[in-house]
Parts: sequence; C-alpha cells; structure tokens
Amino acid sequence: MKIIFSGPRFFAQADEDRFFGWLYALPEYQIVRGISTDLEITLATPVSPETVRQLLVLFRRWCLDPAPLLPLRSAETAGLVLWDTPIHQASHGA
Repeated sequence: MKIIFSGPRFFAQADEDRFFGWLYALPEYQIVRGISTDLEITLATPVSPETVRQLLVLFRRWCLDPAPLLPLRSAETAGLVLWDTPIHQASHGA
C-alpha cells in the first residue's frame, strides 16, 4: 500500500532523524521515497491497527494532514481521537 503526503518541515537534523526513525520502525514499513516536497511510503499489507495508530500519531505530531491515512481507517481504528483532533488538543482532553 502506498501513502503519498506533503512532507514535514524540519528545523534541526535531530528533528528529521526522529521523524524518519519512527517511520522506519513501523511494523509494515517497506520503503519511503521523496517526490519533490512529497513523501511516498510503501507499507506491506495488511496494515495492522498498530501501524495505523503510529502513523496517525506521527502525522499529528509533525502537523501533517491525516487525510492520506483515511483509506486505513477501519472499525478497529475508527475510535482513535487523532482522526479528528490535533495532538495538542487531544493531549489536553479537548
């Protein structure tokens, strides 16, 4: 499965290293490639609910639009608050 999204803006090398380190550690991660300012992630299928949860957290933490993840939304992941709530609001119980 391929997910294409507008890549984050990094403000330090450590910031970039953490983002890609997390991405590489996803259970179904296969490859990522850059296409201009976009990133294309390839994941093995089926994509586990844990990988969906981690992607959602990753997207929200780096202020990325989670819309490219919507095809991964399932009955098992539909209840995750981060589908509809930015991480800073979710962490404060909003």
